[in-house]
Amino acid sequence: WALGELRPGSLSASGLMTDNGSGSGLAAVAFDIDGVFKYGREWSPDGYSALQRLAAANIPHVFVTNGGGGLTEKSYASGFAAKVTGAASNASDPAPLMSDENMILSYSPWKRALGAELANRRVLLVGDPYDKVTQVAESYGLRRAVHYQDYARRHSTLNPFRQAKEDGGSHTAVDNKTTGAMGSAQRSQQPPAADADDTDPFAAVLVMCDPFEWFEALQCIVDILCSPTPAISEYDPSVPPVPVHFSNPDVLWKAQHPYPRFGQGAFKIALKALYHTRLRSLRVPEETHDEMVASSFRQWGKPTEATFRFLEERLRAFASAPAAGGARAERFYMVGDNPASDIEGVRRANIFHKAKGNDTAWKGVLVKTGV
Repeated sequence: WALGELRPGSLSASGLMTDNGSGSGLAAVAFDIDGVFKYGREWSPDGYSALQRLAAANIPHVFVTNGGGGLTEKSYASGFAAKVTGAASNASDPAPLMSDENMILSYSPWKRALGAELANRRVLLVGDPYDKVTQVAESYGLRRAVHYQDYARRHSTLNPFRQAKEDGGSHTAVDNKTTGAMGSAQRSQQPPAADADDTDPFAAVLVMCDPFEWFEALQCIVDILCSPTPAISEYDPSVPPVPVHFSNPDVLWKAQHPYPRFGQGAFKIALKALYHTRLRSLRVPEETHDEMVASSFRQWGKPTEATFRFLEERLRAFASAPAAGGARAERFYMVGDNPASDIEGVRRANIFHKAKGNDTAWKGVLVKTGV
């Protein structure tokens, strides 16, 4: 299946225009972006016309990606609309809806699900570019979000490689520039200078998107998992591990390189392995490790239940709007390129609705391009 094959006739033939038998249903479509509308840095010439055909058939649609790049929904939608329109061979009016209203990024559900709870709590923000992810956190009402690079700068001994990189030297004691009675090897064992917020425990870690500095981000998170006040104590067994929210489970994604590249899911695998290793070094009983990870690591993004419920709510809201005829959407279609996220999400959603005993159903449409 390809975007260029989308025709009003094919919509009816495939069931996309049918209701749930009672005449009260309306189909709605969720589109993945990477591998569907774009392949690496190349954009499909068929995307614009495909969206126009959906609009002509009065079918609501949203865009959902396991990415986001640390952009706000408004900024991402603006760039997306420009690229889709620019790639079209004939971008005629009326223009299809491509705005922050129907743009769902991997972390979009956090604004409602976590924003109020964490608004005034100290949270570690992981992801880059720095200025963009901090802007998103601010727009979500997270007033006390601390970017992982800021935290590392304030605690200069946290990352022994940062100073060496900035000085152009080595992190080893024999090569650094410190001299005197107390060498750097001794000084590095001293606790870092206190920060005004160090006594305030971290309430959560938010992995919004891929960090540029994996080592520094991993070190920060493991320290916080071991103690919510990591500048004060190395390990605090009196409190459960801090929740770590991951916005994107994709281990691989389709970039410009001819073969898939590691994504946030790979970062999560690395973090889990290092956390286990750190717990062993602290002599924490091995039989408790899996439970500690399970209680702390919380996944969002396709194919998770949380993201698909968010998708359904957003699609139903569009289907209830006057422009969509006021009908409730109960036939959802996921158009994507990744069987492990897009199509697996469809499978899980159908299991969920069958268990609930309702007649909501999802169908997956796998495109020929992408992962």
